[in-house]
Amino acid sequence: MTATATLPAPTGPEGLTVDAVAWDDPVAAGLRAAQEAEMAMRYGGVDEAPAIDPRSIVVTLVARLDGRPVGSVAVRDVSGTDDRRGRGTTHPAATGEVKRLYVDGDARGRGVARRLMGELERSARQVGFRRFVLETGTAQPEAIALYEAIGYEPIESFGDHTGFEQQRCYGKRI
Repeated sequence: MTATATLPAPTGPEGLTVDAVAWDDPVAAGLRAAQEAEMAMRYGGVDEAPAIDPRSIVVTLVARLDGRPVGSVAVRDVSGTDDRRGRGTTHPAATGEVKRLYVDGDARGRGVARRLMGELERSARQVGFRRFVLETGTAQPEAIALYEAIGYEPIESFGDHTGFEQQRCYGKRI
């Protein structure tokens, strides 16, 4: 992984706001449900990944465009957890896993995801995170392009993402 790379100042369309909310916030939960439904469509089935433990969530953000919820993202603390599915290694301290980045179809292509990721990185640094990891898949080429454009580099699959051909894992020092 390369040296720390930061995103430029927040961008996005006029009228875009990003706010921190609780993981169980109804708006955030609704956006996650929309994300999961889209992933089921793209990958041809229900997401069978283990449920996210809400106690591990450190930051959850919701983006609104002119007051309408259009996107969300969260980060959970994976410091010290298995990073190689039983191979005996763990994520270093201050490592967060990006979870459930989603932007509503009508708001895509306008910088919302880039803004969410920038705000997530800033928020996570403020509470002590120094590294992010994430997983996406081959049926999400726009997500792969975004992550690579903002400095994420391919890493070996980790945790529950190990051994799935269509999944891609990325990491970045924040």
